[in-house]
Amino acid sequence: MKWLHALDEGLMRVLRWFVTTLCVGIALILLVRVVVRFTPLTLPLSWTDEVVEWMMAWMIFTAATVILRNGDHFRIDLLQTRLGDRPATHIVNLGITALSFLFFLSLLYYSILLVIGATQFSPILKVSTRVPYLSIPVNCALMLCYLVRDFARETLALKAGRARQPADAPRQPAG
Repeated sequence: MKWLHALDEGLMRVLRWFVTTLCVGIALILLVRVVVRFTPLTLPLSWTDEVVEWMMAWMIFTAATVILRNGDHFRIDLLQTRLGDRPATHIVNLGITALSFLFFLSLLYYSILLVIGATQFSPILKVSTRVPYLSIPVNCALMLCYLVRDFARETLALKAGRARQPADAPRQPAG
């Protein structure tokens, strides 16, 4: 299992780096657009709209994967808090994880259909629209893997008779 943990940590480093790079790239491209707009420079920057759109799609879905993996996503845990350290807490957490799994499984299915059906090309750079659309199934597949992990952890916790509250989700140190 150590190799699986090492693989997970390596993947997270890559995904966090990817999200950070995309965020910085978007900021730089938009900064250049603003500077060029308010100076006498005349640079053809019409292509930047397409690139920023693609970068934004990949950034959003990849960041969602990182957030889901770390358990940092928005949640209302009133029921789990009220139940405390009881087996019912595990059952609620398992139900939430199962519903999340079904949601991302259906999103994966329909996003694959979207990618397959994407036959258009961007107007300026002539790049297939599959490029930004691929961000959905790729990250859905990763999220499904993390949900399987969460389901297994919650099942083991239920068998062991201890509750894993949402705050107990694995967190990465800042920085």
